[in-house]
Amino acid sequence: MDNFVVTISREYGSGGHDIGKQLAELLQIPFYDKEIVDLTARKHSIDAHRLCEMEEDSKLPFSLAQSFGSLSESDEQLFILQAKTILELAQSSCVIVGRCADFVLKNHPKRFSFFLYSGMKQRVEHMKHKPGLYKASDPMQQAIRMDKRRAAYYKYYTGQEWGQPANYHLCVDTGMLGPKTAELLKTFIELKK
Repeated sequence: MDNFVVTISREYGSGGHDIGKQLAELLQIPFYDKEIVDLTARKHSIDAHRLCEMEEDSKLPFSLAQSFGSLSESDEQLFILQAKTILELAQSSCVIVGRCADFVLKNHPKRFSFFLYSGMKQRVEHMKHKPGLYKASDPMQQAIRMDKRRAAYYKYYTGQEWGQPANYHLCVDTGMLGPKTAELLKTFIELKK
């Protein structure tokens, strides 16, 4: 198969990072998640911490963002630079988690976009076993808060609804499939080759 790219959007705590990484290993292609932040920061000589802040709390309209930093550091400019990195990575087969990659790559002829979700009980259990995810005293509230941020970020930069099935090729309940989710996604891709 020619160059193809897999994009994964996910609810917080649904295991999207791990599933994406496992899928990349099964497909024997590169995996990118937070690495996109570092690549963008290095390539464009910007502060990786500032780029992380933009992703985590992008609520300021463009005009207000300009008053807090130079044009090159506005949220919109940082998003555009990150989108350029995604477009460059997609010139070769890869798996990309988050960062509105499904939207950025919507015109890619061989794009497979997935949305991963799970019941709250399974998400909380997953978070408890992943120290990097479990940062609050109430993991359920943390998951709800992070999902709201992701939805707002996605809406702000794409104008679309995050998690809306029409935006993806396949939506999968990771709580039901667990570790077999990556295998299912691989099978889906192979069927569409």
